Amino acid sequence: MTDERRIIFLDIDGTLSWDGAAPCEADIAALRRARSAGHTVLINTGRSYGVLPQTFMGVDYLDGYLCGCGTTLILKDKVVFDSALDRELLRDVSAFFLNQPGRCCLFEAWHNAYLIQCDTHFNPWPSAPLVHRADDFDTVYADAHITKLTVYGNITPAEYDLYHGRLVPVVQSSGQWYEAILPGNGKGMGIRRACKALGIPVENSIAVGDSDNDLDMFAAAGVAVAMEEASASAMAAARYRTGRCGHGGVARAVETLVFGEGTLDLIRNRA
Repeated sequence: MTDERRIIFLDIDGTLSWDGAAPCEADIAALRRARSAGHTVLINTGRSYGVLPQTFMGVDYLDGYLCGCGTTLILKDKVVFDSALDRELLRDVSAFFLNQPGRCCLFEAWHNAYLIQCDTHFNPWPSAPLVHRADDFDTVYADAHITKLTVYGNITPAEYDLYHGRLVPVVQSSGQWYEAILPGNGKGMGIRRACKALGIPVENSIAVGDSDNDLDMFAAAGVAVAMEEASASAMAAARYRTGRCGHGGVARAVETLVFGEGTLDLIRNRA
């Protein structure tokens, strides 16, 4: 693999970072080395651009960002692809969750995030402005560019009905939260768009992740690598297992698959 141009896609949470902290020095050094050798490094995260940790902005070990489960692609400060929820859909979603006591919905946007906080004892995003009315995205937040939703807790049948034909749920097996994105997107579609934009064959892509919203990314990538503490579903979908987040797991994957140095754990029964 050392003589081919590679493109590396990295999840953030649980893969490259915990709680928005900077990656460990070993991971940063490996990514810088990959870029110096002519390879491309992109974030591929469920987070929208507006809620990316600042520690990842403008750094010299990244070439761009796939954000919001493939709903936004930015390469070297150029927006290559972007999609946003329309106002009618935002009104319908807002009206629904405003009438669901205890349900918490985060509207993730280009420059911010907005929150329907029905349960005052639980606030996953305390800095987010609150949505109070169904038409807030027509009035007080008229400039908001919403790319996806995150809802905390298990998805309900009523929520499936709300999204039907309009949004696609990306569900976590843990049940702690799920995402909802526009049809035709996803981390896997983001990989295909990025590879096409850069002229790199998809089979030359490497995806590293840890959770259920990485399954689509793993299915699209040439090689899929799960972190040591990945979910059972992510582990089963990957070809290789690497080390832990924050302990050089990303570096180990890059050094092995890009430079042919070191080894990864082969997950059995994978092609």
